[in-house]
Amino acid sequence: MFTLSCEQTEGNKEDTVIEEGIKEIKLKPEYNWLVILPGLGCRGCIQEAEAFMRDYIDKPHILFVLTKVQSLKMLEQKIGKELHSRGNVYIDKQGFFDIPTNNTIYPCIVQLEKGKAVQHQFQSPANGQAFQLLKTQIE
Repeated sequence: MFTLSCEQTEGNKEDTVIEEGIKEIKLKPEYNWLVILPGLGCRGCIQEAEAFMRDYIDKPHILFVLTKVQSLKMLEQKIGKELHSRGNVYIDKQGFFDIPTNNTIYPCIVQLEKGKAVQHQFQSPANGQAFQLLKTQIE
């Protein structure tokens, strides 16, 4: 007799947090994309996400989730857009989308289908083209 241990991989942990976060915020099915922007982390990667947000904030099928944001006012100044009253911006004060893996410092792009996560990827030094790819998919 032997026992098998089922350890959850980083990818599985990320999937679980994203799925639970989607349930917690009662995500509407009209969103095709979820973009999670951490307030702290990889500076260059976050700047890419902020630039994407500035350029695509008016797209109604993208939900932007701001997690661990230290100052909403500073973020608004950086991107030159008002954020707190937009319907497609969710300020994650409860930490629903605080991903407990090494990827927590990177912006995350989640593809959605009927309100459910299909796949996700991070904008990171190892994946520097994530937002560029997203732009090609939504244009």
